[in-house]
Amino acid sequence: MKKDPAMIRLLLASLALTVATPAAADSLSPKQVERCKAMQVTLAPKKAELEEATAKRDALAAKAEALGEGYEDAQVMRLASASNAEAADSAKAEFDAAKRAFAQAEFALQANARQFNQDVADYNQSCTPKK
Repeated sequence: MKKDPAMIRLLLASLALTVATPAAADSLSPKQVERCKAMQVTLAPKKAELEEATAKRDALAAKAEALGEGYEDAQVMRLASASNAEAADSAKAEFDAAKRAFAQAEFALQANARQFNQDVADYNQSCTPKK
């Protein structure tokens, strides 16, 4: 199984939140604790959204790869007949569309992961005690 750097960062961020929460409660004012709890509550849905986006991106990558292989196979037979040429053109169009969908999903995932990492950093900066 391929290890995704975004997923590793999410795991580390979740671990940091879990470890930091009890310590933060000891040194923050009640108002700060409430704010930190509110921040923490928003992170769980964002993490789930990132996991869902990662699964979608992975599925689109697999689809694009399969369509690419189909296109390569069709391309080999292109010169055999006009219908094979049409099939190759159709396969290329499907492959190109799948690549675009994958690229859009990857771009969105990276943007969401950057925002999530920034939210976790803000949480850690605001809600963990200074040593």
